[in-house]
Amino acid sequence: MNFDKKIDKSAKALSKVFKENNLDQIGENILLTLSELSSKSLKFKQFLSTQRIDIKTKKEILSEVLKNVFNNTELEITYALIEHIDFNYIDSIYSKYKQINKSTTGHIDVRATTALEISDKDLEALKESIESKTNNKVSIKNIVDKSLLGGIKLKVGNTLIDGSISTRLEKLKQSMINK
Repeated sequence: MNFDKKIDKSAKALSKVFKENNLDQIGENILLTLSELSSKSLKFKQFLSTQRIDIKTKKEILSEVLKNVFNNTELEITYALIEHIDFNYIDSIYSKYKQINKSTTGHIDVRATTALEISDKDLEALKESIESKTNNKVSIKNIVDKSLLGGIKLKVGNTLIDGSISTRLEKLKQSMINK
């Protein structure tokens, strides 16, 4: 099976399974996270792709590595993905999956990265604000990154809005240097 057909087949199958089980958003968030991790770390991608490590061992390692990222349901879905998709193509599969789903919905994914977890009330207010500004349905996920000093980084679709304190301090530093 050639590269494009393999990607199309995987993306369509994932889309169908996630839709049938009302897991569209959860599935997309899992694919996004795994795609981002694979892009940032070649070793992580190789770990997911290799057949030298048995599935049971991969599950044990992933449950430890992703315990602060995924809940139990998301971990179980991740385990199923490990058994059934080729992680050498995870970025392409995720892109095709998004393309399939975006064509059927006016939907935007938002990732809010903060130093501390955002309360459900504040997350809902942020979601409503973004929906009103974009006139689209929004799914929002809060990612906790303890390396942030404070503030928020928003990824709205393909747009990154960096309102983190570290970025503000860096801009202030650069403006003082340039004076």
